[in-house]
Amino acid sequence: MEEFKEMNEMDSLYEETIKPLHPGDIVKGTVVSVSDKEVMVDVGYKAEGVIPISEFKEPPQVGDEIEVFVRSLAGESGIQLSKKEADKRRQWRDILKAKEEGTYVKGVITKRVKGGYRVKIGEYEAFLPMSQADVKPIDDPDSLVGVESYFKVLDAKLEGKNPNIVVSRKEYLREELEREKEEFWSRMVEGKVIEGQVKKVMDYGAFINVGPVDGLLHINDISWKRIKHPSEVLREGQRVWVKVLSFDREKEKISLGMKQLTPDPWENIEEKYPVGSRVKGKVSGITDYGAFVELEEGVEGLIHISEFSWTKRIKHPSEVLKEGDEVECVVIDIKPDERRLSLSLKRVEENPWENVEEKYPVGAVVSAKVKKILANRVIVELEEGVEAFINADDLTWSKRLKKPSDILQVGDELKVKILEVDGKRRRIRAGLKQIMPDPWQEFVSKYKEGDVVKGEVTSVTPFGAFVKLTDEVEGLVHVSQLDDKKVKAPEDVVKVGDILTAVITKIDNENRKVSLSVKEYKLMKEKEEVEKMMSSSSSSGDSVFKLGDILKKAIEKSE
Repeated sequence: MEEFKEMNEMDSLYEETIKPLHPGDIVKGTVVSVSDKEVMVDVGYKAEGVIPISEFKEPPQVGDEIEVFVRSLAGESGIQLSKKEADKRRQWRDILKAKEEGTYVKGVITKRVKGGYRVKIGEYEAFLPMSQADVKPIDDPDSLVGVESYFKVLDAKLEGKNPNIVVSRKEYLREELEREKEEFWSRMVEGKVIEGQVKKVMDYGAFINVGPVDGLLHINDISWKRIKHPSEVLREGQRVWVKVLSFDREKEKISLGMKQLTPDPWENIEEKYPVGSRVKGKVSGITDYGAFVELEEGVEGLIHISEFSWTKRIKHPSEVLKEGDEVECVVIDIKPDERRLSLSLKRVEENPWENVEEKYPVGAVVSAKVKKILANRVIVELEEGVEAFINADDLTWSKRLKKPSDILQVGDELKVKILEVDGKRRRIRAGLKQIMPDPWQEFVSKYKEGDVVKGEVTSVTPFGAFVKLTDEVEGLVHVSQLDDKKVKAPEDVVKVGDILTAVITKIDNENRKVSLSVKEYKLMKEKEEVEKMMSSSSSSGDSVFKLGDILKKAIEKSE
């Protein structure tokens, strides 16, 4: 009896230590053995459970604690368990929990389907609508296939044996972005140097992605040197270091700079390039008004078109320089605050117009070369860079010169006399005729009023005829003085080429004019004839008769 009682007590104690187990339960067990085909698991029941090795991605180790699903308590090989089913049911439980609590589940986008994607979440497949795939438009939908991410569960329910799960990656990305932004802005300070990636290059600058936000790198902050377009320095996708110049957290705007990472080349610019110093540089740009010269990276100076030459009239800088030319210049002005540096090309050479009054005093006779012939003047070169002009009136003493090209050609070398000098205005007037004797002075020194002269008629006009007295001096016989009788039209009594003898009735020195009279000459000759006849008749005693004849002839002429 005592032994039977003890056995009942031991059986009762054993029954109490056995866990209650039912098909469909999910319990924890310990791996007790592993073979090529199966895994034996102790789940605290009368017998150990069996799981096919195929349900494991990797064989477990003896002693591992795992969660299993009870398929059956009776079988040929003992309790039938499933690791795969336990995982699946646990995953479904986690999916439902994530939906209720608004948390995330991990999954992989496996393929594209109509309207979106298939997402593998453990043993389950979910649908990801295209509109929920990303926070921004997707340029290449196939690029998301294979992406592992977290997803928010929008819906999860069983429809028969197949669960219907709808997820959103967009919601996860949005919340993650907000979290990153919060962390990003909390660390942001002006002057901070950060690494970014060039997202887009524009005409006015470039957008740089610096994490959860994009910053603007303005073209003026890319480089200290002048650039025409950001693409000269940047390309999309390029990794760059930038400095935070300013930011607005509320508007989520950041202003970035690249050039600020290096020293400003304009610091102490007046010490590096003092006014008056000679510098060398490379022509970096040509404009209508001048040329830009780069002295060093970030430092450019402007040669204004007026500073190209002392003497030549430059219509466009490209006549003298082109981009890439190495030039030597003189610094003529610096404005550090405006970052402006003025250069001169011409001041490298001596100004040929300095002391021009001393080199070419008024009255000096100098050599010159004809450079240009105009309608009413001639331009001559006295030396390289110094020119003078000769008015048409100063080319010859003759009044009959029609145009300068009648006596001069470009390239002619000649002697000229300096008549006027104005160094400030860069103006020199010279004369050609002044180096030769004045034919007028020669004429007036030889002839006087009352003298009889002879010359060839050069032209006939309605008011009289011009007569050549010397090579450079002409006289005018007015129509009233062409004959001792009345003349209606000069061409009735004279023509070009006729030789006339006349009396000089007036010499006008101020206007260099000579008035002639044929009429006076004839009267003079008649008077001489009368006097001669009177003298002859007195000696012969026939004076009364002779005098009467002479008077008769005079009256006939006047009629």
